[in-house]
Amino acid sequence: MRRFIVPKLQVALQEFQINPANQKLDQLYWVMSWASAIPIHLMVDLMERFFFSKWLQVLYHWLCSNPNLQEVHKWYVGWKGLLPTELQAHENIRYQFTLGLEMIDRAIEGLEVVLPGPRANLSHIRAQEQRQFEVQQRPAAGIGGTTKMDDFGGGGAAEMTLKEVVEAHAQHHGLIFKPKPGRNHDGHQIYGYGKLSIYVDPIHERLYVQKEQDWLLTNLDNLPEMHNSSLQKGR
Repeated sequence: MRRFIVPKLQVALQEFQINPANQKLDQLYWVMSWASAIPIHLMVDLMERFFFSKWLQVLYHWLCSNPNLQEVHKWYVGWKGLLPTELQAHENIRYQFTLGLEMIDRAIEGLEVVLPGPRANLSHIRAQEQRQFEVQQRPAAGIGGTTKMDDFGGGGAAEMTLKEVVEAHAQHHGLIFKPKPGRNHDGHQIYGYGKLSIYVDPIHERLYVQKEQDWLLTNLDNLPEMHNSSLQKGR
């Protein structure tokens, strides 16, 4: 998942521009469309590093320009509503919005607006680590008294397999992904990706697509285009 999808989401967020006067949201909508397909800890990390760092700076500079505070608050509420429910509910995301709301409150009260620095985030991270440590010290109900970090929403959530990434990619493009019963190649199950036949090599993390009688090495970006081409040929 880190190799195939997350880098693309990172680039999209890095290129995304936040402009209260003329906001374009296509890139953000594309990123958010993946929110339910990848582990939430990865999406939260991306949002913290590549979205909220810019979002808080834009809000800070806007508040320093003596704006209409009702418009600022409406803008703030609008951004919260753009995120999927699972992201809105995450503690780290709520914290970032809280930092923004605190800046707005200071502006309303006529106080100096202060841009939250790394220390604010560092103290939040340390508080999280302390709570996580306390959870680990509690008697575990599992066999042998062991506790999985995953059980408490830690960063150790299992990575998606390449097959799961391909399946999520197919769903993202509105295509059916399913095994083809009784068909395999070199011991690998053959799957249907829309109109295509593909197989996944999990050992070497490679993806192959059938073209006539050959199996060609490919990547995720090529699959939707190849699927569309196969539809046109079938007409």
